[in-house]
Formats: sequence, structure tokens, C-alpha cells
Amino acid sequence: MIFPGPKTVLFSLLILVLASGCGSGKGVARQDDLYRQGYRQAAPVTRPQSGATLSRREPSTSATPRAGAHSPVTSQALPRSVPDTGLKTRVITDREIQSISARDPDLSPSVIRHILSRINAKAAYYIEDDIRDGRPLIVPNDLGAYKKWSPMDPYIPDIAEVPKLILIVKDEYFLGWYEGGRLVGDSHVCIGRQDDWTRAGVYAVRDKDPDHISRSYTNAYGEPALMPWALRIYEHVWIHAGDITQGNCSHGCINLPVFVAPKVFEWADKGTAVVIVDSMEDVEPVLAENRSNCLLFARTCRMKQARAAN
Repeated sequence: MIFPGPKTVLFSLLILVLASGCGSGKGVARQDDLYRQGYRQAAPVTRPQSGATLSRREPSTSATPRAGAHSPVTSQALPRSVPDTGLKTRVITDREIQSISARDPDLSPSVIRHILSRINAKAAYYIEDDIRDGRPLIVPNDLGAYKKWSPMDPYIPDIAEVPKLILIVKDEYFLGWYEGGRLVGDSHVCIGRQDDWTRAGVYAVRDKDPDHISRSYTNAYGEPALMPWALRIYEHVWIHAGDITQGNCSHGCINLPVFVAPKVFEWADKGTAVVIVDSMEDVEPVLAENRSNCLLFARTCRMKQARAAN
């Protein structure tokens, strides 16, 4: 008999007992390290409200795309040379997934589930449950067009001077972390159930706690909820590992998949800038409005202070 190693046991136990802290108190998303691959090679997803129709936006074609540089796409037929980035809410079966994988070796069943997880802002095992139980999901017309999809801009020139920045886009349910304006990594997230529970604004990492335990919420067993790899950004709102049942599932915290959270935790420093916006279109105006914000543009702020002192 082969026994699992201690790390495997540890993470298995964590998945069983970790509630979302600010969320629903269910399981934790499993690992999928594919978020390290390329970005923005398909149109960002506009997720519909219940009963609404899906829409999509063109990806930026600039070598240095700017936040907010999106325009609506018409419903006309796309040329064969252009990937079909359309989306539909429908049932996708395991048999269909196996068929797609047989035609494209790069689209293994695990990769397809990973794509669906990112687009639907759900933990991978919820996607598995939805496929098994025949529940509708947001599904690309061409999964191949979403192999390296991200709604985050790969480069934001307005933050080129910022050493490190975490950007959270509420309507995309995505978080990206940037160095010198360039996207290092990204992930789908869960934010507050109500729109104002996760407030848009400019913040910074105030505290880091790898073993944080909630003082406000309990898990499914009635015990104080675990919130590991936690970064406090304002009041009692933290970025931490947690459950992602859907895009809006927390009490205000930003929940990351459990295998992404430690990477963000190790990467971020106390004082790392955090910007939360309602949509990608808000990034550029928010940055423009905060040019004098020393929390965000510390280098420019120091230069202004030095000139003033002289």
C-alpha cells in the first residue's frame, strides 16, 4: 500500500475543513497552476445576471493595451481566421469534453475544467459537480480560444512606476498581481455577496497573517473560520484562501483558490498597493484620479516631497 506524503495529507485536511472565512463555509478550490500561462488571448467575459443574455467584448489588440480599451462585438459571423470568442450558457457533458480532448490534445479534460472554472468564477470541483448533474455553465463556443484567456490587461503603462500592485476587478471576479505594470499572475476570485460589501478604492496591504482565523464568521462546523495566507487591505476585509462557489459568495473578503493564495501571500509585501475597481473600464480613470496618492504612486510622491523640501 502506498501512503500519501505529509504535504498531501495536510492539503487534503485543509480542503475538508477550510471554510471561506467571509464566505459560504464549503470546500476549497483544488490546484490548477495553469494561471501562470499567457494572458488576454480571448475576449473578456461579461457574466450575465440571472435570465440575462451573454455578451462579450473584443480583446485589446495593442502591444501595450490599456485598461478600458474595449468595444462591443457584433453578432455577425466571424471569419475562419478569427477565433470564435462567443459564449453561451448551456449544459456541457463529460462525453462532449472527452470528444473535444480527442480532437485537440492541448485541451485535456483537466484544462477544459480549468477554463470553465475561470470563466464561471467557481472552484474546479463545483464545475465538476455542474457537469455531472447537468447544470448550465458559461461555455465558450470555441474552448481553444480560451486556452490562455484572462480578462486582465497584460501591461498597464500607468502603473509602470509601481513596484508591486494587486488589481481586483469586481465585475470580472478576477485578481491580478503586477510588477512594474506587467501582469505576473492572475486568478478568479469570490468577492462580497452584496455589491458594496467589497468596496472599490485604493488600499494597501496592512497586515499579513499566514494562519489567520476569523473573529466574525464560523465554518460549517460552527468553529471560527480559517482564513489562511491572509492579507488585510482595509477594516476586516482580507485577501485569503477560501471557497469560491460563485463570483459573489463572501461577506466582503476576496477569496482566492487555496493553491493560488500562498503564491500571492509570499509575493506581496506590507504596503503593496491594492486597487479595487468595479470594471476594467474604471482602471484608467481611477489611476488618473490618484496620481497624487502616495499609497499608490510612492516614487512620484517622494520626488514631489523632495522638491518641496528644497
